[in-house]
Parts: sequence; structure tokens; C-alpha cells
Amino acid sequence: MDTPEILRRSFPDWDVETDHPAAYVSETGDAVQALMYSYLIWPALIERHGAVFLALDGNESEDFAERMGRPTPFVHPDWPALSWVDYVASFNFYEVPHLFRMLRGPAEVYDPSHEALGVVLREAWAARLAAAYPDRRFAVDLLENDGTMALRIVVRQTFPELVAPEGYDPRRRGIIAGPSGA
Repeated sequence: MDTPEILRRSFPDWDVETDHPAAYVSETGDAVQALMYSYLIWPALIERHGAVFLALDGNESEDFAERMGRPTPFVHPDWPALSWVDYVASFNFYEVPHLFRMLRGPAEVYDPSHEALGVVLREAWAARLAAAYPDRRFAVDLLENDGTMALRIVVRQTFPELVAPEGYDPRRRGIIAGPSGA
């Protein structure tokens, strides 16, 4: 199902003259709503320990510092070590259906609308990362629902290779402060 069909089914009583989303935006949206959603299209970026993170929640700087500095206190013997690259990726994945709590339109448009939005966000985020970090390369992938997680976008830096910061413990999944507290 393409975007025009999703919009027609979501607003069946509307008589719009074009299939372009602008026809719907001009009737339902305003500049304040556009600003509310702008962070999804052009997200803030945070760099920590040489890794780039998308900031979609608004308080990532503090959350990331706290989460990175609080290694898992208990390590189960069956848990595999988590590389720095995979640890960074664990911060940089977003399940598309979970970005919004409200559902609009008939149920048959939910999955197609999430897929269409995922394509737009993947392209926008790739452009955002390329503009902000022209000397780095990123993979921005849209991954299908696999039964454990919903449709999601995963961002990984592919060049240069990420290097784990001093004190990163792959078993405890966090940065353990050294004797100086750093």
C-alpha cells in the first residue's frame, strides 16, 4: 500500500484534489505540529567516546552518560560479551511503530504506514549523518519485524571503525571508571 492509499483510507470522508501528502497537511496540520515532528526527520546527534548517537528522546545526553557509566552489576555466565560496536548499536535502533502511541485510520493502514515512514526516516537519517559527519560512513538499515522486535531502523558507523573507550567492559556492558574516576 503506497502513501496516497494510506492517506485516502485514513481520511475516507475527505475530498482532496491530489494524492500528495501536502493536501492533507494543509488541512490537518500547522507549523507547531511540523516543529513537533521535525526532530524525526532531522534528529539531533550526540557524540560520546567517538561514537555518534541519534537523539530522539530529548534527554539523551544525560541518559547516555548515566547508562554508559552504569555497567550491568550481574553478568550471567551464558551472556555473550557485547562488542563496543554492538553496544553503540544498542542505543541506535528505533522500532518505528513505537515512535507514536496514537493510531489513526483503519487497522489495515498501520503496518503499511509504519513501513512507509520507516523508508522516509531511513533516507532522512542517512542524509543527516552524512551532512553532519562527512568524513564518516554510516549504515542506516530498515529491518523487518522478526518476531522479537518490530520494524526498526538501526544506525551503525561503518567508517572509521569504532574503538572501545578505555574502561569499556564487554561482559558488564558499560564503561567502568578507573582509579582516577574517569
